Amino acid sequence: MKAWEYEYNLRTTASPKLVTENHWNEAAEIEVFPKNIVLMFWKSEVPGSQAPECLIAGAIQSVENMGCDVSKAEELFEMGLKLLEDGKTDQLKRITSQIFAELNRAPIVENHPYHKFRRPSSWSEISVSFPKRTKNTVDNLDERVLNAWIGQIAGASMGTHIEGYLHDSIEKVFKTKLGSYLGPVSTFNDDITYELAFLKAVEENGANITASDIGLRWVEMIPFGWSAEYIALDNLKRGILPPESGSFGNPFQEWIGAQMRCMVQGLVCPGDPHRAAHMAYLDAQISHSGNGIYGGIHSAVMTSLAFVEADTRQILGESTRFIPSDTEFSCVLNEVLEWCKKASDWKDVMRRTYERFKMYNWIHVYPNLAAVVTSLWFGEGDFDRTMYIVSSFGYDVDCNAGEVGTILGAMGSDIASHWTDPLANTLRTYVRNLEKITIT
Repeated sequence: MKAWEYEYNLRTTASPKLVTENHWNEAAEIEVFPKNIVLMFWKSEVPGSQAPECLIAGAIQSVENMGCDVSKAEELFEMGLKLLEDGKTDQLKRITSQIFAELNRAPIVENHPYHKFRRPSSWSEISVSFPKRTKNTVDNLDERVLNAWIGQIAGASMGTHIEGYLHDSIEKVFKTKLGSYLGPVSTFNDDITYELAFLKAVEENGANITASDIGLRWVEMIPFGWSAEYIALDNLKRGILPPESGSFGNPFQEWIGAQMRCMVQGLVCPGDPHRAAHMAYLDAQISHSGNGIYGGIHSAVMTSLAFVEADTRQILGESTRFIPSDTEFSCVLNEVLEWCKKASDWKDVMRRTYERFKMYNWIHVYPNLAAVVTSLWFGEGDFDRTMYIVSSFGYDVDCNAGEVGTILGAMGSDIASHWTDPLANTLRTYVRNLEKITIT
C-alpha cells in the first residue's frame, strides 16, 4: 500500500466524537529530554560500582583528545556546573545542547599530536597491510568457545563492582580480595548486551551480515546505552545507519565500547583473525570510528588468535600486525608493549599508564588497552593471576576483565570452580527476550 493511500483511508474513515476530557497532559509526560538523562550527562553513578561519573566532562575531554579546540564548550561547562549546583535542571538542558553543538563544530588545533597519525576508515584502507588470510584448525572447539564465554562472563561480573575506580582506592578498600568476586555475583552489564544482539544478527543473516543488520538488532533488542552506544542508538532510531551512526554527533567515538564487545567476533571466527577483524569492523562502526574501531578489531583478533596460540605474549605480538600502521592506536599499543618488555613488574607499567593517559577519560580506549595488554603480559596465561592484575589496575575493569577472560578461556586456561559455581549456569541481562538464559 502507498503511504498516501494509508493516510487517506485513515482520514476518510475517521468519525469525530465528543471529547469530554483533555488529553494534553498525557503528551506533556513524554519528555524529549527527561531529567534523568540530563543528570546522566552531568552527575550520575556507574550502575554496578556506584563510581561517580560526569559524561559531559568526558565528551569535552574526548574531543580535545582528538585534537580540537574545546574552549567554548569548557566555558559552557562552567556555567552548567553552577546550574547543576543550583538544581536548575531545565536550564541545564539548554547548556547541554549548546555544549554538544560546540563539540560538533570544534575547530582543529593545528600541530596537535593527534593529527600526525593516519585514521583510515574504509576496510580496504584498514586491512591493506594485514597478514595474508589463513584459516587454522582448532582442537576442542566447542569446549574452548564455552570456556571463553564463561571467562568473559566471570571477568565482567568480577569487574562490575570496581569499574570507574583507580588502583590506590581499589587496593585500599579490597586489599587481598582482588582477583576474585567482590560482593554479590551479577551478570548484568552493558558489555555482553551487544554481543547477544550481534549473535542474533548472525543467526538471521549469516556470512553476508552488514553493519546495518547488526545496528538494527540493537534498536530491536537493546533498551538503553551508555556514552558512545547511547548516541549510536539515538542515531539508529532516527535512521542514521552505520558508519554515520558511530560518528555523527558522537564525542565518545574513540572510547572503549567496541573494544569491550568485539571478542564475540573472535569467538565466531576462531583461528581466523582476518575474518574476525572484518566482522569486528562492521560491528564497531555502529558506535565508533577511527581508533575506537581499531580497538574493536584488536579485541576480536586477540580472541581469534587465542584459539591457535598457546602464549599470551605471542598473541599480543601477533595482534599488532592487524592494526593499521601509523595510527595512534598502533602507536599506543606498541608503546605499552615496550613498557611491558622493560618493566620489572606490572605496577611499573600501570604507573606509566596513569601518567601518560591522565588527560584521557577512564572509559577511553587507550588506558583500558594498556590495562588489557599489561594484564595479559604479566598474567602469563594464569586466569587467577591475570584477574588480579586487571582488577587492581583500575579504569573500566568489567570491560577489561571480560576481554582478558575471553582470551584466556579461548586458550583453554583453567577456570576454577570458585569462578564458575557462583554463576549457576545462568546469564541475566537486560536484553529484550533474553533476560534469563543458560550459559551452556
